[in-house]
Amino acid sequence: MDKLISKYIKQLEEAIIISDNTKIDFHTEKINKVFIAGMGGSGIAGQFAAEIMKLYGTVPVIISNGYDIPYWIDNNTLAIVSSYSGNTEETISSFEKLLEKDCKIVVISSGGKLLENALKLNLDYIKLPDDWPAPRACFGYSFVAQLYILFKLELLKIDLSKELSASLELLVSEQDNIRSQAKEIGIRLVDKIPLIYAGNVLSPVSTRLKQQLNENSKTLAFTNTIPEMNHNELVGWSKKYSNLAVVIIRSELYSERINKRIDLSKEIIIKYVDTMVEIEAKGARLLLQMLYLVNLVDWISWYIASSKGIDAMEIKNIDYLKSQLAKI
Repeated sequence: MDKLISKYIKQLEEAIIISDNTKIDFHTEKINKVFIAGMGGSGIAGQFAAEIMKLYGTVPVIISNGYDIPYWIDNNTLAIVSSYSGNTEETISSFEKLLEKDCKIVVISSGGKLLENALKLNLDYIKLPDDWPAPRACFGYSFVAQLYILFKLELLKIDLSKELSASLELLVSEQDNIRSQAKEIGIRLVDKIPLIYAGNVLSPVSTRLKQQLNENSKTLAFTNTIPEMNHNELVGWSKKYSNLAVVIIRSELYSERINKRIDLSKEIIIKYVDTMVEIEAKGARLLLQMLYLVNLVDWISWYIASSKGIDAMEIKNIDYLKSQLAKI
């Protein structure tokens, strides 16, 4: 897994070339909403794209992490169907239901049943490289592909090439710091159950960290957003929890009120937990911060796995689940 994470910058560079050279053949005058179907590593990319679209998009984005699709999908809907393997059961189910609707479908995949059907049905698609052994390590491919689809269809109003170039420059300059910071944080989180808090705009980062801790580190982790947790979960902090660790993701992009809420929440929580870690996002704009933080949290998950002496690639529980479902 460490070898895959170390290729993150190269993956982003390759994803830009692949996506930029892909032609999407339809007009967008009638597109008034976007639906993104995907699970796991492919699905989380959609959550990141949705937050970017809230700031810079012209239409709303809805994410699906399951078998079904919304009733309201129609000929004014762009449906992005993303599965690295092309064989994700839930995503295939969504795809088949989308085919019954009069919507515009674009597929993102490295192969499998999904890409096979996209080719057979003459659908637009972005083909990802098929030589990566862990879909969760392919975030860069999926996220950049989704952004380019939205950008090419003029639904995303940013200079995407400029933003991605700035992100790559930041990542290159920060690599040593990212690795050292990740190692330090990872050591502090070993044998802890992390509770991860972020402001809404960076909530996908907290989900990404949770997922990577689950799969790479074989660690339970939980997330919530601020301000939502101030209206419920904050009350649950009423006694000492020695096995928990709190991770707070901070950003200069948060509003003054969100930052104040984080400070006050920390003041309350710190009395009940032995380990509290704060991660500061770097980058002047949201996309830069997202891509920086993904690299950082991926390395954190690997350093925890390494400290525990476990195989970050192993996902035997998921493999067992899939094998049993295949019998049904």
